Amino acid sequence: MQNKLQELTEKLYKEGLSKGQSEAEEILTNAKTEAKKIIDDARQQAESIIDNANKSAAETKKNADAEITMVSRQVIAQVKQSVEALITAKAIASATNAAMNDVQFVQTLIKTAVESFKTDNQANSLSVLLPESKQKEFDTFINAAAIKQLNDGKLEFAFSKNIKSGFRIAAKNNGYYISFTEQDFLNLFSEYMRPKMQQLLFGQE
Repeated sequence: MQNKLQELTEKLYKEGLSKGQSEAEEILTNAKTEAKKIIDDARQQAESIIDNANKSAAETKKNADAEITMVSRQVIAQVKQSVEALITAKAIASATNAAMNDVQFVQTLIKTAVESFKTDNQANSLSVLLPESKQKEFDTFINAAAIKQLNDGKLEFAFSKNIKSGFRIAAKNNGYYISFTEQDFLNLFSEYMRPKMQQLLFGQE
């Protein structure tokens, strides 16, 4: 009886031990499988993060390169424009200044302008605005009978501190004027010379 009991105990022990080992192996296998899955998922996530970071860095570099290129072109264009304006101004400023401060030359321009108004059938009185600093120099011209007859006695003269050289002429009743100041001629000549200056300096048409 005792031997049978001992055999039964040993049998149960062996079966339990075998089952325990089997379960332990299964748990270990599942743990290894799960661990591999976690590692694989983590590796994929890491690769995805790195790939996205590389794409983002490439896009940022592309945008930065485009911005640098655009700014560089703008700076070059501004420098070219500044050089062109400086050289153009030096080329024409001296001659323009001398001409517009030549009282006799300005008087000739005034006569031509007044005659042009008459040619265009302007019946309005004309007003000529001159530099206040040159009032004495224009007195003889203003008082001359010839200039008064140009517009049938409707020509008036005034002086302004705001005009440094040249003059402005206006048809009073129409509310507009035409300006012949030094700056006006500088702007006109600069615009005329710009294409030639660009071609000369930078080979541009």
